[in-house]
Amino acid sequence: MATPKLYVDHLSQPCRSCLVFCRMAGIPCEEVRVTLGRQEQRKPEFLAVNPLGKVPALQDGDLCLPESSAIMQYMCSTRSLEDHWYPSSVRDRARINAAMAWHASSLRIGSMLTVWNRAITLNLGVPGNEQLVQSYGLPTLQAALKALDEVWLRDGSFVAGQAQISIADLLLACEVEQLCLLDGAVQGPGMEELLGPHPRLLAWLGRVRSACSPHYDEVHALLRKSRQRLVERKQAFGASKM
Repeated sequence: MATPKLYVDHLSQPCRSCLVFCRMAGIPCEEVRVTLGRQEQRKPEFLAVNPLGKVPALQDGDLCLPESSAIMQYMCSTRSLEDHWYPSSVRDRARINAAMAWHASSLRIGSMLTVWNRAITLNLGVPGNEQLVQSYGLPTLQAALKALDEVWLRDGSFVAGQAQISIADLLLACEVEQLCLLDGAVQGPGMEELLGPHPRLLAWLGRVRSACSPHYDEVHALLRKSRQRLVERKQAFGASKM
C-alpha cells in the first residue's frame, strides 16, 4: 500500500492538528507543503487533490479527503491505534464528535476572524476589518474560550471528560495556539490576557503539549517564528513613534 500524502501548511491550525496526530500515532505519511501565503492551494495540481482549495487534505490511494476532523477520524477508523485517540465506546466517541462540531461552530469562527483581521493582515500588508472583530469576532472568541474552560474541560483532564488525549484535544489546542499571533497585533488583548481568566484551559494546554512532546513543539515551530516576527514588527513600530 502506498504511503498516504498529507497536504499541509504549518501556519494552519487544522493542518497542525493532523500533523501532530499522525506523528504521535505513528502513522507513516508523506508531508506535502502547500504554502497558503503563496496561493499554492489554488494551483491546478492541488485542486486535483482537493477541489475546495483548502488544507489539510489527505490522499490515501484513490481517496482524496478534505477537513482535519474527517482526516483524523478516517485514520483512526482504518489503522490499529490506541483507543484514546477516538474511543470505540459509542458514548465517548459521541462526546468527541460533539467537541469537534462545537469547535467548528464557535471557537474556530472567533479565532479566525480575530487573528486574521488583527494579525495575519499585517503580514499580508492589507487592512483588517476591525469593526467585525469588535462587533463579532472577539466577543465570539472570548465566549468560546470561557465555554472551553467551563464546559468542555469541566469533567476531566482532557476535552469532553476524557482521561487521555484525543483528536478533539489536538483540534482545539492547535486553534488556541493560533492566538499567539495576537501578541503582535496593534490592538489588545494578546494571548496571555485572553487565556489568563481560564485556569483549566491553561493547565489543559500544558498537558496537551506535554503529552505530545516533542512533536507538538516541532510542528508549532513555524507559528512561533511568525509570532516573533509580528512582535518585533510591533516593537519597531512603537519605537518609531517615540
